Amino acid sequence: MNKIEKLLIFDATNSRTTAHVFIARPSPAEERTLGKLGFVAEIASADRINQELLSRLQDFLKAAYYTSPEVNSAVAFEHTIQACNRYLSELISDFGSAWVDNFSMVIFTIRDQEIHFADAGRLLGFLIHDKKVTDLLGNRSGLQKINPLKIFLSISSGELKSDNAVIFSTANLMDYFSIERLRRTIMETPLGGAGKNLEDILRKDPNHAAFAAIILRAQAAEALLPTSLETIAPNDNINGAPQRSIDNMLAQNAQTQEFLTPSMWPFIQKSARKLFTRIKVLFRAWILRKPTRISAALEAENLKIEPSGRLRTGQVITPPRSRLVTKTIGKTLFNKIPNFIWQSSRQAWRATPKLLNSIKNLGGNLKRAPQQIPATFERQVNTVKSLPQKSRWLFLGVIGVAAVLAIVLIIAGVQRQRSAAQQVITEKISNIEKNLETARSVLLYGDEDRVKTLLTDAKKEIETLPNKSKSDKAKRESLLTDVESVLAKTRHEIKPEIKTLISLPAEIKPLGLALLGNNLYTLNSQNNLLVSVSLQTSEKKDLATLPGNPDILEITTFGSGNLTAITSNLEIIEQRPSTQKGTRYGLVLPNPNANLVGLVNYNTALYFIDVANNLILKATRAGPGYTATNWLKQNANLDSAADIAVDGALYVLTKQGEIQKYNQGQRAQLALSTVEPPLTSAVKFAADTNLQNFYVLDTAGKRIVVFTKAGKFVNQYVGDALANVSALVVNERTKKIYLLNSSDIQSIDIQK
Repeated sequence: MNKIEKLLIFDATNSRTTAHVFIARPSPAEERTLGKLGFVAEIASADRINQELLSRLQDFLKAAYYTSPEVNSAVAFEHTIQACNRYLSELISDFGSAWVDNFSMVIFTIRDQEIHFADAGRLLGFLIHDKKVTDLLGNRSGLQKINPLKIFLSISSGELKSDNAVIFSTANLMDYFSIERLRRTIMETPLGGAGKNLEDILRKDPNHAAFAAIILRAQAAEALLPTSLETIAPNDNINGAPQRSIDNMLAQNAQTQEFLTPSMWPFIQKSARKLFTRIKVLFRAWILRKPTRISAALEAENLKIEPSGRLRTGQVITPPRSRLVTKTIGKTLFNKIPNFIWQSSRQAWRATPKLLNSIKNLGGNLKRAPQQIPATFERQVNTVKSLPQKSRWLFLGVIGVAAVLAIVLIIAGVQRQRSAAQQVITEKISNIEKNLETARSVLLYGDEDRVKTLLTDAKKEIETLPNKSKSDKAKRESLLTDVESVLAKTRHEIKPEIKTLISLPAEIKPLGLALLGNNLYTLNSQNNLLVSVSLQTSEKKDLATLPGNPDILEITTFGSGNLTAITSNLEIIEQRPSTQKGTRYGLVLPNPNANLVGLVNYNTALYFIDVANNLILKATRAGPGYTATNWLKQNANLDSAADIAVDGALYVLTKQGEIQKYNQGQRAQLALSTVEPPLTSAVKFAADTNLQNFYVLDTAGKRIVVFTKAGKFVNQYVGDALANVSALVVNERTKKIYLLNSSDIQSIDIQK
């Protein structure tokens, strides 16, 4: 009897990912025939469609598996996985493909001790056995991007033996548990209690992270003898669903650990055991002429003694068969071993000159030894010096042979290490080239975000390649050149012609830029003088002087023809350009230590950000002044905010280049496409009801980056002259971007 436990911690409101766990409840007859079906799934986003998508997938899998005409659980599972791949293609048609790269799932079925599973994405899977933990998914999970046409690529099969356990879970489980702690939590807890223990620990997480896991445990009373893959896998293997066994995974893991062991001692032990076993069999069969019993150690070496099949442990070999043993061992003794000795001798001969030179100098070193080495070794050195000359030379010869053997072993170890290192490098280069080919193919279909992710991963891999020899440097340069050539096609860089409308006099220190009708307005920060520039004639006019001290922080348009400014003394100034006199109003804030950033008008209200208190403030006229209240209905992180814009929804630009979207005081979903180079510094942006796109000013990157309001990257205007821009306004109707660049007011033509 198997015990299945599940864990699901998911808050649909606050979790940043969507997690789901499913364990089928079949009828008794269905469970006896096909066992239990289940899955663990995660989508690394909080889109509302995720739960609908996983719910549909759950219903489909249960129906497809338990209505299968097959009575063999392995064959039924294979047919279900194939049908699931086709159904996932239909879901992509219904829901789009944005969720595919964030999708991870493990589907499994277990009947008695027989288990089959298929995985996709970045989940975790561990087999816990004999106080050891083996990673079932680590060699494959997350290394390859998901193919939307065939999400599940393979099926693994095996047997869950007595007192063993398998856990499938989301990857973030390892942020809270080490491998050893996870093993103890599962194996040292009574049946049915492991999931509860995990949940009690993970519920304490303050970040509202989503966790999902399923634990499968086999009870000792139901233990069965281990079986091979052939007894588990169906006879009619389905094309496109390669089979793997858990036993093979364990054996491969053990071989890998042995190969990575830095010591030569395991290799020497293994070789010595092989040689001793073969000599023992040869002695019994060839010298004593007695029937030879094949030991388990010899059988494990897969000696091809009988062409018709393998010999079992303890089987008696008749004299004719013993001659086959003799022939096999003779080939080892008189061919392989002499060849090894010959190769070792050649290497020793090459080291002979240095060895003879050392021996030649050894006599003089021995004479000086008592004065140079510690007193502890003085007696041994004197003993060697007192030996007869022939004995001394014999002793030195033994030392020399031992040194040669040590050198040979060291050389063999170094060569083996270099071979392993070269194999790792070759695999890295192969993965980089595969990413490049995939990126070129994906680029043809317009999925530039996927291309950028692939190429970013490729660049990180290139950085880990060796960079010592000329060939290493040439290979790195070649790969980087290939990556840059593909990446350049995704940058959409435009080098615009920047036209100067007017250069303001040196005594004017312009602050801000606003567009009303056919005129641009800026403010002289030295004396609050309002200056207008005609877009038709580029003529400058000095208008009214705003009342109060020259302490203005921001200016913006207000209503149909007014300008509004906010001061460092927390006052609001309203000014109509056609009049000489403006009005200054007081501003009441909820916090006296406010640090205000940005200013924008929407529907007779003013909006700005208090970065000191992480608030978005809405200010409205109330009697003789303005009163500001907190517009947010939830907590927000705004300490790095750089600018604000409103078009019905409210947007906050951070200095790191992120745009946060809010609707009615609540954070809304908005993710910007990846830009190359990444957008990591931003100062201003334009987004209002008259614009279809975001225009983000990145002075450090000397560019203006354009996104749609859904977050899709459009293009970027680049040029050294953009490094000193302090403000921008956009008129998409006339296809112009206006810039305040030091004392110059400039324009750029919008291009598609």
